[in-house]
Amino acid sequence: MARFTALLIASASALAPQHSKVQTRRELGSALVGIAGAFGAQAANAAAGESPKFSFFGIGGNGGTYSEGAMYGSDQKDAVYSPYSVYGKLGDPKAVYKKYNDKEVAFKKAMFADSSKRVAKTKQYIEKKSWEDVRSELERQVYNMRGTMNYLAAASGKPEATAAAKKFYQDMEEVNLLSKRKKQAAALDAYATMMSSLEAYTKLI
Repeated sequence: MARFTALLIASASALAPQHSKVQTRRELGSALVGIAGAFGAQAANAAAGESPKFSFFGIGGNGGTYSEGAMYGSDQKDAVYSPYSVYGKLGDPKAVYKKYNDKEVAFKKAMFADSSKRVAKTKQYIEKKSWEDVRSELERQVYNMRGTMNYLAAASGKPEATAAAKKFYQDMEEVNLLSKRKKQAAALDAYATMMSSLEAYTKLI
């Protein structure tokens, strides 16, 4: 306390005008009161609005705040996503994505049905010798149809479904190749084989 008072007096002396060496008690008292008020205000402000504290990996920080001063989750009622996160886990297990769920499988099957219809109508293009239409229709289905069939085969859990899908891909490529070579009879035979493979696959999913 004596040290603080000495500091106030020294500060008051520093604030005094340099041209006057003699200070009245009233001037000195006013200076001391002003400086004390300034220090008091600063102390009050520091207590009320001091900078926030943070913890890093649960070390340090302000123990009085939510999940600070300890590892995240140690002062929370519900389990958190991880020791480094203040966010809780999802409460409803149904809200978590589940692969091969009913809605997703139904959506994939609808995509597969549409692709199957498009592949099936290539027969009329072969019969008309509209080779560009055959190739464009088959090549259009290559990526999406393969992805969909692979997904449904995996969802079924049947290894034979995966094998049937590969057989269909090979037959479809054969139809495409023969159409490029404009061999109508061979392309029609290959088409029949392709559709047979597609039917065998469809029964497995």
